[in-house]
Amino acid sequence: MAKRYIEQFMWGYQDIFRSSLGTEISSVLKAIGFEGDLRVPLIGFQVAGGHAHSICIEQDEPRYTAADLEAVQKLADQKYAQDPDSRSFHSDQRMHDSFHASLRSRKRAEALEEILGALPGEENRVFFAWNSVRVGDYAVHIVVSVDRHALDAVPRIKTTKRDQFRIHPSLFHAVIWEALGLAARSLHLPEAGANLRVLGASPGEVARTATEAMMHALLYCVGYWFGNDAHLLMNSLSALPYEGREGSGRIVLAKSDNPALDVMVAISRPISARNMLAIRKILEASGPDADVLFNGENVYGLGLVKSDYDPEAESVFVVTFTSRGTWELSHAGLALLTVKDGIPTLPTYVLDEHYLVDLIERLFPDGDKNVILEAARAAGEHRHGAMLVISADAAGEAQRLSPQCWSVQPARPSPKLITQLTDMDGAVLLDPNGRCHAIGVILDGTARGEGDPARGSRLNNAVRYLGSEVPPAIVVVYSADGGIDILPRMHPRKRKEEVRDAVATFLELAANRPPNFESSYRAWDVVEPLAFYLSQAECDSLNQAREALEEYRMASSGMSVGEILLKPDPAMNESYWV
Repeated sequence: MAKRYIEQFMWGYQDIFRSSLGTEISSVLKAIGFEGDLRVPLIGFQVAGGHAHSICIEQDEPRYTAADLEAVQKLADQKYAQDPDSRSFHSDQRMHDSFHASLRSRKRAEALEEILGALPGEENRVFFAWNSVRVGDYAVHIVVSVDRHALDAVPRIKTTKRDQFRIHPSLFHAVIWEALGLAARSLHLPEAGANLRVLGASPGEVARTATEAMMHALLYCVGYWFGNDAHLLMNSLSALPYEGREGSGRIVLAKSDNPALDVMVAISRPISARNMLAIRKILEASGPDADVLFNGENVYGLGLVKSDYDPEAESVFVVTFTSRGTWELSHAGLALLTVKDGIPTLPTYVLDEHYLVDLIERLFPDGDKNVILEAARAAGEHRHGAMLVISADAAGEAQRLSPQCWSVQPARPSPKLITQLTDMDGAVLLDPNGRCHAIGVILDGTARGEGDPARGSRLNNAVRYLGSEVPPAIVVVYSADGGIDILPRMHPRKRKEEVRDAVATFLELAANRPPNFESSYRAWDVVEPLAFYLSQAECDSLNQAREALEEYRMASSGMSVGEILLKPDPAMNESYWV
Protein backbone atom coordinates (compact mmCIF):
# COMPACT_ATOMS: atom_id res chain seq x y z
CA MET A 1 0.00 0.00 0.00
CA ALA A 2 1.46 3.35 -1.05
CA LYS A 3 2.00 5.86 1.77
CA ARG A 4 0.71 9.41 1.57
CA TYR A 5 2.83 12.00 3.36
CA ILE A 6 2.49 15.82 3.46
CA GLU A 7 5.69 17.52 4.59
CA GLN A 8 4.34 21.09 4.76
CA PHE A 9 1.13 20.20 6.56
CA MET A 10 -1.77 22.65 6.91
CA TRP A 11 -4.70 20.23 6.77
CA GLY A 12 -5.21 16.67 5.63
CA TYR A 13 -6.87 17.25 2.28
CA GLN A 14 -4.76 20.16 1.09
CA ASP A 15 -3.21 18.32 -1.86
CA ILE A 16 -6.57 16.94 -3.00
CA PHE A 17 -8.16 20.38 -2.63
CA ARG A 18 -5.43 22.01 -4.73
CA SER A 19 -5.48 19.34 -7.42
CA SER A 20 -9.29 19.42 -7.71
CA LEU A 21 -9.32 23.21 -7.77
CA GLY A 22 -6.74 23.31 -10.56
CA THR A 23 -8.81 20.90 -12.64
CA GLU A 24 -12.04 22.85 -12.08
CA ILE A 25 -10.57 26.27 -12.83
CA SER A 26 -8.93 24.85 -15.94
CA SER A 27 -12.34 23.60 -17.09
CA VAL A 28 -13.90 27.03 -16.54
CA LEU A 29 -11.15 28.78 -18.50
CA LYS A 30 -11.49 26.32 -21.36
CA ALA A 31 -15.25 26.92 -21.36
CA ILE A 32 -14.69 30.62 -22.10
CA GLY A 33 -12.03 29.89 -24.72
CA PHE A 34 -8.89 30.74 -22.74
CA GLU A 35 -5.86 28.59 -23.48
CA GLY A 36 -2.93 29.10 -21.16
CA ASP A 37 -0.69 27.30 -18.69
CA LEU A 38 -2.48 27.32 -15.31
CA ARG A 39 -0.98 26.79 -11.86
CA VAL A 40 -2.83 26.87 -8.53
CA PRO A 41 -0.59 26.82 -5.44
CA LEU A 42 -1.84 27.24 -1.85
CA ILE A 43 0.27 29.36 0.49
CA GLY A 44 -0.36 29.37 4.24
CA PHE A 45 1.06 31.65 6.94
CA GLN A 46 1.14 30.25 10.47
CA VAL A 47 -1.08 32.22 12.86
CA ALA A 48 -1.26 29.79 15.81
CA GLY A 49 0.41 26.69 17.27
CA GLY A 50 4.01 25.67 17.15
CA HIS A 51 4.81 24.11 13.79
CA ALA A 52 8.00 23.35 11.91
CA HIS A 53 6.98 25.55 9.00
CA SER A 54 5.91 29.14 9.54
CA ILE A 55 5.09 29.31 5.82
CA CYS A 56 3.62 26.28 4.07
CA ILE A 57 3.36 25.88 0.29
CA GLU A 58 1.15 23.28 -1.36
CA GLN A 59 2.10 23.05 -5.03
CA ASP A 60 2.21 20.50 -7.79
CA GLU A 61 5.92 20.99 -8.45
CA PRO A 62 8.70 22.51 -6.31
CA ARG A 63 8.86 26.05 -7.68
CA TYR A 64 8.72 28.26 -4.63
CA THR A 65 10.18 27.83 -1.17
CA ALA A 66 9.38 29.43 2.17
CA ALA A 67 12.61 31.39 1.87
CA ASP A 68 11.28 33.01 -1.32
CA LEU A 69 8.29 34.34 0.63
CA GLU A 70 9.94 35.53 3.81
CA ALA A 71 9.54 39.20 2.78
CA VAL A 72 5.81 38.88 2.05
CA GLN A 73 4.55 39.89 5.50
CA LYS A 74 6.89 42.90 5.72
CA LEU A 75 5.76 44.13 2.31
CA ALA A 76 2.14 43.52 3.28
CA ASP A 77 2.58 45.65 6.42
CA GLN A 78 4.06 48.45 4.31
CA LYS A 79 1.15 48.28 1.87
CA TYR A 80 -1.32 48.36 4.74
CA ALA A 81 0.32 51.41 6.31
CA GLN A 82 0.29 53.24 2.97
CA ASP A 83 -3.37 52.53 2.27
CA PRO A 84 -5.69 55.41 3.32
CA ASP A 85 -8.27 52.85 4.47
CA SER A 86 -5.87 51.73 7.23
CA ARG A 87 -6.87 54.88 9.09
CA SER A 88 -10.59 54.11 8.91
CA PHE A 89 -12.49 53.85 12.19
CA HIS A 90 -15.75 52.05 12.93
CA SER A 91 -17.59 52.64 16.18
CA ASP A 92 -18.63 49.00 16.40
CA GLN A 93 -15.54 47.12 17.58
CA ARG A 94 -16.34 43.86 15.77
CA MET A 95 -16.93 45.71 12.51
CA HIS A 96 -13.73 47.69 13.03
CA ASP A 97 -11.65 44.57 13.68
CA SER A 98 -13.21 42.68 10.77
CA PHE A 99 -12.61 45.54 8.34
CA HIS A 100 -8.94 45.90 9.23
CA ALA A 101 -8.32 42.14 9.31
CA SER A 102 -9.74 41.93 5.79
CA LEU A 103 -7.64 44.89 4.64
CA ARG A 104 -4.47 43.35 6.05
CA SER A 105 -5.31 40.06 4.35
CA ARG A 106 -5.86 41.85 1.04
CA LYS A 107 -2.49 43.60 1.33
CA ARG A 108 -0.75 40.29 2.04
CA ALA A 109 -2.43 38.84 -1.07
CA GLU A 110 -1.14 41.80 -3.10
CA ALA A 111 2.33 41.32 -1.62
CA LEU A 112 2.19 37.65 -2.63
CA GLU A 113 1.27 38.58 -6.20
CA GLU A 114 4.15 41.04 -6.36
CA ILE A 115 6.85 38.85 -4.83
CA LEU A 116 5.88 35.68 -6.69
CA GLY A 117 5.90 37.58 -9.98
CA ALA A 118 9.40 38.89 -9.28
CA LEU A 119 10.98 35.49 -8.56
CA PRO A 120 13.57 34.26 -11.08
CA GLY A 121 11.82 32.35 -13.85
CA GLU A 122 8.40 33.78 -13.01
CA GLU A 123 8.71 37.06 -14.90
CA ASN A 124 6.47 35.77 -17.68
CA ARG A 125 3.62 34.78 -15.35
CA VAL A 126 0.78 36.79 -13.83
CA PHE A 127 -0.43 35.99 -10.32
CA PHE A 128 -3.85 36.41 -8.68
CA ALA A 129 -4.16 35.83 -4.92
CA TRP A 130 -7.36 35.77 -2.85
CA ASN A 131 -7.66 37.00 0.73
CA SER A 132 -6.64 34.39 3.29
CA VAL A 133 -8.99 31.93 4.99
CA ARG A 134 -8.15 30.46 8.38
CA VAL A 135 -7.68 26.69 8.07
CA GLY A 136 -6.41 25.10 11.28
CA ASP A 137 -3.37 27.07 12.42
CA TYR A 138 -2.73 28.71 9.04
CA ALA A 139 -4.08 31.67 7.13
CA VAL A 140 -4.30 30.14 3.63
CA HIS A 141 -4.17 32.13 0.39
CA ILE A 142 -5.36 30.53 -2.85
CA VAL A 143 -3.17 31.67 -5.72
CA VAL A 144 -3.71 31.32 -9.47
CA SER A 145 -1.07 32.06 -12.08
CA VAL A 146 -1.13 31.96 -15.87
CA ASP A 147 1.44 32.66 -18.55
CA ARG A 148 1.59 36.31 -19.50
CA HIS A 149 1.62 35.66 -23.26
CA ALA A 150 -1.78 33.95 -23.13
CA LEU A 151 -3.22 36.65 -20.89
CA ASP A 152 -1.92 39.44 -23.12
CA ALA A 153 -4.06 38.04 -25.95
CA VAL A 154 -7.25 38.53 -23.92
CA PRO A 155 -9.17 41.70 -24.92
CA ARG A 156 -9.62 44.05 -21.97
CA ILE A 157 -9.99 47.60 -20.79
CA LYS A 158 -7.42 49.36 -18.59
CA THR A 159 -9.60 50.35 -15.64
CA THR A 160 -9.26 48.02 -12.64
CA LYS A 161 -10.78 50.23 -9.92
CA ARG A 162 -13.45 52.91 -9.87
CA ASP A 163 -14.46 54.70 -6.65
CA GLN A 164 -13.09 51.91 -4.42
CA PHE A 165 -14.89 49.22 -6.44
CA ARG A 166 -13.00 46.47 -8.26
CA ILE A 167 -13.49 46.56 -12.04
CA HIS A 168 -13.07 43.33 -14.00
CA PRO A 169 -11.19 44.50 -17.11
CA SER A 170 -11.92 41.29 -19.04
CA LEU A 171 -14.02 38.15 -18.94
CA PHE A 172 -10.91 36.23 -17.92
CA HIS A 173 -10.41 38.43 -14.85
CA ALA A 174 -14.06 38.16 -13.90
CA VAL A 175 -13.91 34.36 -14.15
CA ILE A 176 -10.70 34.12 -12.12
CA TRP A 177 -12.07 36.26 -9.29
CA GLU A 178 -15.38 34.40 -9.28
CA ALA A 179 -13.58 31.05 -9.11
CA LEU A 180 -11.22 32.25 -6.38
CA GLY A 181 -14.15 33.52 -4.34
CA LEU A 182 -16.00 30.21 -4.63
CA ALA A 183 -12.85 28.27 -3.74
CA ALA A 184 -12.19 30.46 -0.70
CA ARG A 185 -15.76 29.89 0.45
CA SER A 186 -15.23 26.13 0.30
CA LEU A 187 -12.16 26.47 2.56
CA HIS A 188 -14.57 27.36 5.36
CA LEU A 189 -16.09 23.88 5.13
CA PRO A 190 -14.82 21.09 7.41
CA GLU A 191 -12.15 18.99 5.68
CA ALA A 192 -12.09 21.15 2.57
CA GLY A 193 -11.28 18.97 -0.44
CA ALA A 194 -12.71 15.78 0.96
CA ASN A 195 -15.64 15.73 -1.46
CA LEU A 196 -13.41 16.31 -4.53
CA ARG A 197 -15.55 19.23 -5.70
CA VAL A 198 -14.31 22.66 -4.76
CA LEU A 199 -16.21 25.34 -6.69
CA GLY A 200 -19.64 23.83 -6.19
CA ALA A 201 -20.75 25.04 -9.63
CA SER A 202 -20.37 23.92 -13.23
CA PRO A 203 -18.00 25.76 -15.59
CA GLY A 204 -20.98 27.34 -17.32
CA GLU A 205 -22.45 28.56 -14.04
CA VAL A 206 -19.14 30.11 -12.98
CA ALA A 207 -18.77 31.85 -16.36
CA ARG A 208 -22.34 33.18 -16.30
CA THR A 209 -21.98 34.55 -12.77
CA ALA A 210 -18.66 36.12 -13.76
CA THR A 211 -20.34 37.80 -16.74
CA GLU A 212 -22.94 39.26 -14.40
CA ALA A 213 -20.17 40.63 -12.16
CA MET A 214 -18.29 42.04 -15.16
CA MET A 215 -21.37 43.80 -16.55
CA HIS A 216 -22.12 45.20 -13.11
CA ALA A 217 -18.55 46.49 -12.79
CA LEU A 218 -18.55 48.07 -16.25
CA LEU A 219 -21.71 49.97 -15.34
CA TYR A 220 -19.65 51.46 -12.49
CA CYS A 221 -17.42 52.85 -15.27
CA VAL A 222 -20.51 54.22 -17.01
CA GLY A 223 -21.56 55.88 -13.74
CA TYR A 224 -24.47 53.68 -12.66
CA TRP A 225 -24.15 51.68 -9.43
CA PHE A 226 -27.10 49.31 -9.46
CA GLY A 227 -26.87 47.40 -12.73
CA ASN A 228 -27.17 43.87 -11.37
CA ASP A 229 -29.50 42.56 -14.08
CA ALA A 230 -28.00 44.16 -17.21
CA HIS A 231 -26.69 40.84 -18.51
CA LEU A 232 -30.11 39.23 -18.11
CA LEU A 233 -31.70 42.07 -20.06
CA MET A 234 -29.22 41.58 -22.90
CA ASN A 235 -29.82 37.81 -22.93
CA SER A 236 -33.57 38.36 -23.09
CA LEU A 237 -33.39 41.03 -25.80
CA SER A 238 -31.17 38.82 -27.99
CA ALA A 239 -33.57 35.88 -27.66
CA LEU A 240 -36.85 37.79 -28.01
CA PRO A 241 -38.20 38.07 -31.59
CA TYR A 242 -40.15 41.10 -32.75
CA GLU A 243 -42.90 40.38 -35.27
CA GLY A 244 -41.01 37.24 -36.23
CA ARG A 245 -37.67 39.01 -36.66
CA GLU A 246 -34.63 38.07 -34.60
CA GLY A 247 -32.89 40.68 -32.46
CA SER A 248 -30.46 43.06 -34.12
CA GLY A 249 -29.10 46.54 -33.52
CA ARG A 250 -26.97 48.13 -30.83
CA ILE A 251 -27.37 49.48 -27.33
CA VAL A 252 -24.93 52.09 -26.06
CA LEU A 253 -24.26 51.95 -22.32
CA ALA A 254 -23.57 55.51 -21.18
CA LYS A 255 -25.01 58.24 -18.99
CA SER A 256 -27.17 60.82 -20.75
CA ASP A 257 -24.83 63.67 -19.76
CA ASN A 258 -21.73 61.96 -21.14
CA PRO A 259 -20.10 64.51 -23.49
CA ALA A 260 -19.10 61.66 -25.83
CA LEU A 261 -22.75 61.17 -26.85
CA ASP A 262 -24.73 62.83 -29.58
CA VAL A 263 -28.32 62.39 -28.35
CA MET A 264 -30.52 62.74 -31.43
CA VAL A 265 -33.85 61.64 -29.94
CA ALA A 266 -34.47 62.18 -26.22
CA ILE A 267 -37.39 60.20 -24.77
CA SER A 268 -39.53 62.33 -22.45
CA ARG A 269 -40.44 59.37 -20.24
CA PRO A 270 -37.44 57.02 -20.26
CA ILE A 271 -38.17 53.29 -20.59
CA SER A 272 -37.37 51.25 -17.48
CA ALA A 273 -34.99 48.32 -17.84
CA ARG A 274 -37.78 46.17 -16.45
CA ASN A 275 -39.96 46.92 -19.48
CA MET A 276 -38.20 44.45 -21.75
CA LEU A 277 -40.90 44.36 -24.43
CA ALA A 278 -40.76 48.12 -24.89
CA ILE A 279 -36.97 48.09 -25.14
CA ARG A 280 -37.13 45.25 -27.67
CA LYS A 281 -39.55 47.35 -29.73
CA ILE A 282 -37.41 50.48 -29.70
CA LEU A 283 -34.38 48.37 -30.61
CA GLU A 284 -36.02 48.04 -34.03
CA ALA A 285 -35.45 51.78 -34.48
CA SER A 286 -31.67 51.45 -34.10
CA GLY A 287 -29.47 51.36 -37.18
CA PRO A 288 -26.36 52.85 -38.77
CA ASP A 289 -27.45 56.40 -37.93
CA ALA A 290 -28.65 55.96 -34.34
CA ASP A 291 -28.24 53.45 -31.48
CA VAL A 292 -30.42 52.88 -28.45
CA LEU A 293 -29.03 54.77 -25.42
CA PHE A 294 -29.17 53.03 -22.04
CA ASN A 295 -27.73 54.21 -18.71
CA GLY A 296 -28.12 50.94 -16.80
CA GLU A 297 -31.54 51.84 -15.46
CA ASN A 298 -33.49 53.36 -18.36
CA VAL A 299 -33.47 53.71 -22.13
CA TYR A 300 -33.49 57.47 -22.58
CA GLY A 301 -33.12 58.01 -26.31
CA LEU A 302 -31.43 57.33 -29.63
CA GLY A 303 -28.05 58.63 -30.67
CA LEU A 304 -24.43 57.90 -31.49
CA VAL A 305 -21.04 57.91 -29.84
CA LYS A 306 -19.08 60.89 -31.19
CA SER A 307 -16.04 60.22 -33.30
CA ASP A 308 -13.86 62.18 -30.86
CA TYR A 309 -14.70 59.92 -27.90
CA ASP A 310 -11.54 59.36 -25.87
CA PRO A 311 -11.15 55.59 -25.33
CA GLU A 312 -8.99 56.32 -22.29
CA ALA A 313 -12.13 57.49 -20.48
CA GLU A 314 -13.66 54.00 -20.64
CA SER A 315 -17.11 55.38 -19.86
CA VAL A 316 -19.04 54.21 -22.94
CA PHE A 317 -19.68 50.58 -23.88
CA VAL A 318 -21.66 49.01 -26.71
CA VAL A 319 -23.79 45.86 -26.85
CA THR A 320 -24.33 44.56 -30.38
CA PHE A 321 -27.00 41.97 -31.13
CA THR A 322 -25.63 39.87 -33.96
CA SER A 323 -28.15 37.03 -34.28
CA ARG A 324 -30.83 35.15 -32.38
CA GLY A 325 -29.58 34.60 -28.84
CA THR A 326 -26.19 36.20 -29.50
CA TRP A 327 -24.78 39.52 -28.30
CA GLU A 328 -21.37 41.10 -27.98
CA LEU A 329 -20.01 43.60 -25.48
CA SER A 330 -17.35 45.97 -26.80
CA HIS A 331 -15.49 49.16 -25.98
CA ALA A 332 -14.18 51.55 -28.64
CA GLY A 333 -14.48 48.83 -31.29
CA LEU A 334 -12.72 46.18 -29.15
CA ALA A 335 -14.92 43.13 -28.47
CA LEU A 336 -14.63 42.13 -24.80
CA LEU A 337 -16.95 39.14 -24.67
CA THR A 338 -19.54 37.26 -26.69
CA VAL A 339 -22.65 35.62 -25.25
CA LYS A 340 -24.50 32.97 -27.24
CA ASP A 341 -27.64 31.39 -25.78
CA GLY A 342 -26.57 32.63 -22.36
CA ILE A 343 -23.08 31.11 -22.58
CA PRO A 344 -20.26 33.70 -22.38
CA THR A 345 -16.92 33.27 -24.15
CA LEU A 346 -13.94 35.37 -25.09
CA PRO A 347 -14.29 36.78 -28.62
CA THR A 348 -13.09 34.25 -31.18
CA TYR A 349 -12.99 36.65 -34.07
CA VAL A 350 -9.73 38.40 -33.32
CA LEU A 351 -7.23 38.27 -36.15
CA ASP A 352 -4.21 36.22 -35.05
CA GLU A 353 -1.61 38.57 -36.43
CA HIS A 354 1.25 36.64 -34.86
CA TYR A 355 0.31 33.48 -36.78
CA LEU A 356 -0.31 35.42 -39.99
CA VAL A 357 3.16 36.98 -39.81
CA ASP A 358 4.63 33.54 -39.11
CA LEU A 359 2.97 32.15 -42.27
CA ILE A 360 4.15 35.10 -44.36
CA GLU A 361 7.73 34.59 -43.19
CA ARG A 362 7.57 30.88 -44.00
CA LEU A 363 5.74 30.99 -47.34
CA PHE A 364 6.77 34.43 -48.64
CA PRO A 365 10.12 35.35 -47.07
CA ASP A 366 10.43 38.34 -49.43
CA GLY A 367 6.83 39.49 -48.94
CA ASP A 368 5.75 42.77 -47.35
CA LYS A 369 4.42 41.73 -43.93
CA ASN A 370 3.14 45.16 -42.97
CA VAL A 371 1.13 45.62 -46.15
CA ILE A 372 -0.41 42.14 -45.91
CA LEU A 373 -1.31 42.74 -42.25
CA GLU A 374 -2.92 46.05 -43.16
CA ALA A 375 -4.93 44.37 -45.91
CA ALA A 376 -6.06 41.58 -43.58
CA ARG A 377 -7.23 44.11 -41.00
CA ALA A 378 -9.10 46.04 -43.67
CA ALA A 379 -10.86 42.88 -44.87
CA GLY A 380 -12.03 42.45 -41.29
CA GLU A 381 -14.21 45.56 -41.63
CA HIS A 382 -16.61 43.50 -43.78
CA ARG A 383 -20.38 43.58 -43.37
CA HIS A 384 -21.25 39.95 -44.15
CA GLY A 385 -18.08 37.88 -44.41
CA ALA A 386 -14.97 38.27 -46.53
CA MET A 387 -12.00 36.42 -47.95
CA LEU A 388 -8.46 37.53 -48.73
CA VAL A 389 -6.11 35.34 -50.76
CA ILE A 390 -2.35 35.98 -50.91
CA SER A 391 -0.70 33.84 -53.59
CA ALA A 392 2.94 33.39 -54.56
CA ASP A 393 1.73 33.44 -58.20
CA ALA A 394 -1.16 35.88 -57.97
CA ALA A 395 -0.83 36.86 -61.64
CA GLY A 396 -1.03 33.26 -62.80
CA GLU A 397 -3.92 32.44 -60.48
CA ALA A 398 -5.83 35.53 -61.63
CA GLN A 399 -5.63 34.28 -65.22
CA ARG A 400 -6.45 30.68 -64.33
CA LEU A 401 -9.49 31.67 -62.28
CA SER A 402 -10.55 34.50 -64.60
CA PRO A 403 -13.74 32.81 -65.81
CA GLN A 404 -14.89 33.04 -62.18
CA CYS A 405 -13.46 36.45 -61.26
CA TRP A 406 -12.37 39.81 -62.67
CA SER A 407 -8.65 40.19 -63.35
CA VAL A 408 -7.33 43.69 -62.72
CA GLN A 409 -4.18 45.62 -63.48
CA PRO A 410 -1.82 44.90 -60.56
CA ALA A 411 -1.95 47.77 -58.07
CA ARG A 412 -1.81 48.18 -54.33
CA PRO A 413 -5.30 49.14 -53.08
CA SER A 414 -5.85 51.30 -50.02
CA PRO A 415 -7.25 49.66 -46.86
CA LYS A 416 -10.58 51.45 -47.40
CA LEU A 417 -10.81 50.10 -50.93
CA ILE A 418 -10.06 46.56 -49.72
CA THR A 419 -12.90 46.86 -47.22
CA GLN A 420 -15.17 48.03 -50.00
CA LEU A 421 -14.09 45.24 -52.37
CA THR A 422 -14.76 42.54 -49.76
CA ASP A 423 -18.38 43.65 -49.51
CA MET A 424 -19.13 41.73 -52.70
CA ASP A 425 -19.06 37.97 -53.08
CA GLY A 426 -15.73 36.34 -53.81
CA ALA A 427 -12.20 36.88 -52.59
CA VAL A 428 -9.67 39.63 -53.16
CA LEU A 429 -6.47 38.15 -54.65
CA LEU A 430 -3.15 39.78 -53.68
CA ASP A 431 0.48 38.98 -54.30
CA PRO A 432 2.98 38.84 -51.39
CA ASN A 433 3.70 42.56 -51.81
CA GLY A 434 0.07 43.54 -51.43
CA ARG A 435 -0.78 44.26 -55.09
CA CYS A 436 -4.28 43.25 -56.14
CA HIS A 437 -4.57 40.96 -59.20
CA ALA A 438 -8.23 39.95 -59.11
CA ILE A 439 -11.52 40.63 -57.33
CA GLY A 440 -14.67 38.57 -56.87
CA VAL A 441 -12.55 35.42 -56.92
CA ILE A 442 -14.40 32.10 -56.56
CA LEU A 443 -11.91 29.49 -55.39
CA ASP A 444 -11.91 26.04 -56.95
CA GLY A 445 -10.51 22.75 -55.71
CA THR A 446 -11.25 19.07 -55.24
CA ALA A 447 -12.90 17.68 -52.11
CA ARG A 448 -10.39 15.49 -50.27
CA GLY A 449 -12.26 14.63 -47.08
CA GLU A 450 -11.06 17.81 -45.38
CA GLY A 451 -12.93 20.87 -44.20
CA ASP A 452 -15.73 21.27 -41.69
CA PRO A 453 -19.37 20.51 -42.58
CA ALA A 454 -20.49 22.73 -39.71
CA ARG A 455 -18.85 25.76 -41.33
CA GLY A 456 -19.84 27.81 -44.35
CA SER A 457 -18.80 27.72 -47.98
CA ARG A 458 -16.05 30.33 -47.62
CA LEU A 459 -13.97 28.20 -45.29
CA ASN A 460 -14.59 24.93 -47.10
CA ASN A 461 -13.83 26.45 -50.52
CA ALA A 462 -10.55 27.77 -49.12
CA VAL A 463 -9.69 24.34 -47.68
CA ARG A 464 -10.38 22.62 -51.02
CA TYR A 465 -8.38 25.27 -52.89
CA LEU A 466 -5.30 24.89 -50.69
CA GLY A 467 -5.64 21.11 -50.86
CA SER A 468 -5.24 21.22 -54.63
CA GLU A 469 -2.02 21.69 -56.56
CA VAL A 470 -1.81 25.47 -56.38
CA PRO A 471 1.13 27.81 -55.75
CA PRO A 472 1.91 28.56 -52.09
CA ALA A 473 -0.92 30.70 -50.73
CA ILE A 474 -2.45 32.11 -47.56
CA VAL A 475 -6.20 32.54 -47.23
CA VAL A 476 -7.77 34.72 -44.54
CA VAL A 477 -11.45 33.83 -44.11
CA TYR A 478 -13.88 36.10 -42.26
CA SER A 479 -17.13 34.20 -41.73
CA ALA A 480 -20.46 35.99 -41.48
CA ASP A 481 -20.88 34.63 -37.93
CA GLY A 482 -17.73 36.45 -36.83
CA GLY A 483 -15.21 33.60 -36.97
CA ILE A 484 -11.75 34.16 -38.44
CA ASP A 485 -9.63 31.42 -40.01
CA ILE A 486 -6.12 31.77 -41.37
CA LEU A 487 -5.18 28.96 -43.74
CA PRO A 488 -3.21 26.80 -44.15
CA ARG A 489 -3.24 25.53 -40.60
CA MET A 490 0.38 24.77 -39.92
CA HIS A 491 2.07 23.85 -36.69
CA PRO A 492 3.98 26.82 -35.27
CA ARG A 493 7.73 26.86 -35.44
CA LYS A 494 9.47 25.77 -32.27
CA ARG A 495 12.92 25.98 -30.78
CA LYS A 496 14.59 22.58 -30.64
CA GLU A 497 15.68 23.32 -27.08
CA GLU A 498 12.06 23.77 -25.98
CA VAL A 499 11.07 20.33 -27.28
CA ARG A 500 14.23 18.60 -26.07
CA ASP A 501 13.85 20.11 -22.57
CA ALA A 502 10.21 18.95 -22.36
CA VAL A 503 11.23 15.41 -23.32
CA ALA A 504 14.12 15.36 -20.85
CA THR A 505 11.93 16.67 -18.01
CA PHE A 506 9.35 13.93 -18.41
CA LEU A 507 11.95 11.16 -18.76
CA GLU A 508 13.70 12.36 -15.60
CA LEU A 509 10.49 12.60 -13.53
CA ALA A 510 9.13 9.27 -14.80
CA ALA A 511 12.39 7.51 -13.86
CA ASN A 512 12.20 8.51 -10.17
CA ARG A 513 11.23 5.75 -7.73
CA PRO A 514 8.89 6.32 -6.09
CA PRO A 515 7.70 8.73 -8.76
CA ASN A 516 5.78 11.95 -8.15
CA PHE A 517 2.79 11.05 -10.31
CA GLU A 518 1.29 14.53 -10.41
CA SER A 519 4.55 16.15 -11.53
CA SER A 520 5.09 13.38 -14.08
CA TYR A 521 1.62 13.78 -15.57
CA ARG A 522 2.03 17.55 -15.76
CA ALA A 523 5.30 16.99 -17.63
CA TRP A 524 3.48 14.59 -19.96
CA ASP A 525 0.84 17.23 -20.58
CA VAL A 526 3.66 19.47 -21.80
CA VAL A 527 5.20 16.81 -24.04
CA GLU A 528 2.02 15.44 -25.60
CA PRO A 529 1.08 18.65 -27.51
CA LEU A 530 4.62 18.62 -28.94
CA ALA A 531 4.15 15.17 -30.51
CA PHE A 532 4.31 16.62 -34.05
CA TYR A 533 7.95 17.65 -33.49
CA LEU A 534 9.21 14.37 -32.02
CA SER A 535 11.52 11.90 -33.70
CA GLN A 536 10.96 8.15 -33.73
CA ALA A 537 13.63 7.68 -31.07
CA GLU A 538 12.07 10.31 -28.80
CA CYS A 539 8.62 8.76 -29.21
CA ASP A 540 10.00 5.34 -28.32
CA SER A 541 11.76 6.65 -25.18
CA LEU A 542 8.69 8.56 -24.01
CA ASN A 543 6.34 5.65 -24.63
CA GLN A 544 8.59 3.23 -22.73
CA ALA A 545 8.90 5.64 -19.80
CA ARG A 546 5.14 6.20 -19.68
CA GLU A 547 4.48 2.46 -19.80
CA ALA A 548 6.90 1.86 -16.91
CA LEU A 549 5.25 4.67 -14.93
CA GLU A 550 1.81 3.13 -15.34
CA GLU A 551 3.08 -0.31 -14.40
CA TYR A 552 4.54 1.10 -11.18
CA ARG A 553 1.28 2.88 -10.35
CA MET A 554 -0.74 -0.28 -10.96
CA ALA A 555 1.57 -2.33 -8.73
CA SER A 556 1.54 0.22 -5.89
CA SER A 557 -2.08 1.41 -5.94
CA GLY A 558 -4.04 -0.89 -8.22
CA MET A 559 -4.75 2.08 -10.51
CA SER A 560 -3.35 3.36 -13.75
CA VAL A 561 -4.06 6.06 -16.29
CA GLY A 562 -4.67 4.99 -19.87
CA GLU A 563 -1.57 5.17 -22.01
CA ILE A 564 -1.42 7.47 -25.02
CA LEU A 565 1.25 6.30 -27.44
CA LEU A 566 3.15 8.98 -29.34
CA LYS A 567 4.03 8.58 -33.01
CA PRO A 568 6.27 10.70 -35.23
CA ASP A 569 4.46 12.78 -37.84
CA PRO A 570 5.66 12.30 -41.44
CA ALA A 571 4.88 15.97 -42.18
CA MET A 572 7.51 17.17 -39.72
CA ASN A 573 10.62 18.67 -41.32
CA GLU A 574 13.39 21.17 -40.60
CA SER A 575 11.22 24.14 -41.62
CA TYR A 576 9.33 23.81 -38.32
CA TRP A 577 12.40 24.70 -36.26
CA VAL A 578 13.12 28.32 -35.46
